[in-house]
Amino acid sequence: MTLNAPSTGKDVADVSPDEIIENLGGCGRFQVRMSVIVHLIKTIVCFTFMGMIIISATPPWWCQDGVKENILTCPGYKNNTITQYCQSKSCLNGNKTKCRAFGYDRSLKTIVSEFNLVCHNDFIPSIINSIQITGVLVGNVAAGQIADLFGRKPPFFTSIVLLLSFNIVGYFSTSWKMFAVARFFVGAGGGFFLTTQYCLLSEFTLAKWRVWIVGFPSWPIQSCLFSLLAWLIHDWRYIQLMTALMAIPCFLAWCVIPESFRWYIAHDKPEKAEVIVRSVAKFNRHTNFDIDKALKKPENREDKKYTVLDLFRTKKMVKVTFLLALNWIALGVVSYGIAFGIQSLSGNIFFNLFLFSLTGIPCKAIALWLQNRFGRRCTSIMCFTSVAFGGIVVGIVQTLDVPNKDELTNVFALIANMGISTAWGSVQTMTIEIYPTVIRNIGFGTLSVTGRIGAIVGPQLVYLNTYIPGLLYFVCGAISIICVFVLVFLPETMDKNLNDKIKQVLDLESTVRDQPSKVKSTTNDKPEGEERQTKESTSARETDKRVPLCVANLSKQTHDIHTPGSLEIETTHI
Repeated sequence: MTLNAPSTGKDVADVSPDEIIENLGGCGRFQVRMSVIVHLIKTIVCFTFMGMIIISATPPWWCQDGVKENILTCPGYKNNTITQYCQSKSCLNGNKTKCRAFGYDRSLKTIVSEFNLVCHNDFIPSIINSIQITGVLVGNVAAGQIADLFGRKPPFFTSIVLLLSFNIVGYFSTSWKMFAVARFFVGAGGGFFLTTQYCLLSEFTLAKWRVWIVGFPSWPIQSCLFSLLAWLIHDWRYIQLMTALMAIPCFLAWCVIPESFRWYIAHDKPEKAEVIVRSVAKFNRHTNFDIDKALKKPENREDKKYTVLDLFRTKKMVKVTFLLALNWIALGVVSYGIAFGIQSLSGNIFFNLFLFSLTGIPCKAIALWLQNRFGRRCTSIMCFTSVAFGGIVVGIVQTLDVPNKDELTNVFALIANMGISTAWGSVQTMTIEIYPTVIRNIGFGTLSVTGRIGAIVGPQLVYLNTYIPGLLYFVCGAISIICVFVLVFLPETMDKNLNDKIKQVLDLESTVRDQPSKVKSTTNDKPEGEERQTKESTSARETDKRVPLCVANLSKQTHDIHTPGSLEIETTHI
């Protein structure tokens, strides 16, 4: 079987990676299979992160001093007067001295009940949560750089190794310090995965399908499944063991998930890209196009290594990176703040987690339609507006002593959670589409770092909210309002092709700056009659041949001047 069709006469410079994908079938069997596998692998990441909501929860506890029998709960009984059987949630015993032994409700085993993390140690669970998110931050930085230097596949599968290994270490933890170290590396594994997954998938798909890949509600579906399994297990050690065992079959995906062919193209390695393109074409049963012509070897190869400094090469890139960073910080603060705030909501923690996760499924589905109908930016604005509304209302309710306080808190916290769950997809899609291939993972990883900085703050706000009611939700509402204004100044990326290479800022600015003066100078040098004749001739040609000229002149020079909806970049098509 040959994959080389007759040449169409189209110049090789005009064949972009997006056109190659379209010739491969667009969203074909290969893309569907790859997306399903990656979203299934994401289950272990979801279970790892959502697991900390249960693992670090504080079950009902009491002072065990002076209690002769080993009780399961801390009830009161009535004998003429109401007498407390034990000192519930008290750090002092009946003699008003420091409690030395504690009892816990046995319906839920967590690190709090295992290592007595109450009273003067009650800050440790939130610290461990922040340590895990710090690991995610480190993973984001490392994976972003590694993925753009060595490809998307190595850090992707490194994440599975880390998640498997250190969930096992966490299972065998003998102290909260050992557990905290394990969670740091578990977080790093999650950071590796989250930084590379969407870039890897997006680079095999066209713009119209990108929102489906990024916005598919796999995370809330997996969270619902986790809440059910955690309710059945009720033990923090076995939750980690279950997650580790689920990671083992994920290594089989090495055989079916290839390296990004766009990464090879962007790094001038067309011979390696050709191997992948041929396998995709064969699997999608689209073999009738000229692969050799589309992936013609460049005469002058450029294998430049890019770093995070390239995100700040031009003024526009600095502006866009900074504005996106504010959105990612908000995603981290609000998402982790509300998620770990579930522990303090009224009702059953497993049911609350299930309910909050369940509402994310229709929200993600609605977000898919909104992004393709109104764009990524407008969808993000609507999402952060709902977060601001829900957050401020919850803050007011928690501050004031109002009727049905617990019910109102749950309802409006749910509204804020729905908004932030929807915002993740649109902000992530916009981030992927703004940066070119050569720095896409660096950009995504760097912005993920800013999101993890916000996520580190989130659990601490949950802890402080126990002492200052409403603080968490006022902060969530305020930062969401800031994001609404910030998003106005970001470019819209809907229906834009992914770009591949960066344009040197000096060449770009000189091209844009000098072109008007050159046109003006050329016009002024012509005699009046010749100028009028030239204008009429040009107008006639544009009228008669508008469509053919638009197609024929879709060249590299046009893209060098300006690419709508993206950074100042050069889309050099190979």
